[in-house]
Amino acid sequence: MPARESRFTVSSATIAETVFIAVLILTLSGPLSGLIGWTSSTISLMVSRSATQVESTKNLAEQLLVAGEKINGLEKKLADAELENTKLRQEAKDVNKLRAMLSLKQSIDRMTIGADVTGRNPDNWFEQVVIDKGKKHGVLLGSAVITAQGVVGQVTKVDDSTSVVRLVTDPQQKLGVVIQRINMPGVLKGNYKNPPLVEFVPVGTPVDIGDKIVCAGDGGVFPQGHPIGTVGMVRRDTNGTTLSIEVKLADNLYDLTHVLLVPPVGI
Repeated sequence: MPARESRFTVSSATIAETVFIAVLILTLSGPLSGLIGWTSSTISLMVSRSATQVESTKNLAEQLLVAGEKINGLEKKLADAELENTKLRQEAKDVNKLRAMLSLKQSIDRMTIGADVTGRNPDNWFEQVVIDKGKKHGVLLGSAVITAQGVVGQVTKVDDSTSVVRLVTDPQQKLGVVIQRINMPGVLKGNYKNPPLVEFVPVGTPVDIGDKIVCAGDGGVFPQGHPIGTVGMVRRDTNGTTLSIEVKLADNLYDLTHVLLVPPVGI
């Protein structure tokens, strides 16, 4: 009798444990499935967002590439337009120079020859230029070379088709001048890249900055009264008895394109 009770007790305990485990599994199965579902949906959302971001980044890169190409195209058009404007301004400048030269040619009562500057050597940039007229065009050695703005220099070498012009900035080129306001004569001497100087002006001469300086016209070479420049600075020489006057030239000798040759009088 006692043995039967023991077997019954064990069986009842086993059944109870089994039932408890089953209930526990059923109880937990609801939250666990929810957790699994939440995790799955979260991962899906992250993947979806990542894909969207990649696509958005790709689209942005493509838009930037297109915008960059447009900017490059606009920059090229702008550069082309600026180049064209520069060419037009230079052409207009040349036309104005030619008109001034024609007017000068008509005002001079001596024979003149028009020429273009065709060459310049870096080794003597401040000393000479080459022009496209020579012996067969009637160019004579010693001819004055001028523009409508002022004096350029003098012909020092003549070939058949070209000539060499020594500029007034060359120290070897000297020219008789007059300070127009006070009618004071002097000698202009080149000073390379520095402003030319008018020498041998007595101390005490009432020279003012801005006074006009013109050709004296002595010797029958340079046209009398043709502009040379203006007084830029006045200083006393080391000898204490004369002045050196810096001259701001009337024309830019480093941007020469067209010149007018005036042969010496009586030759």
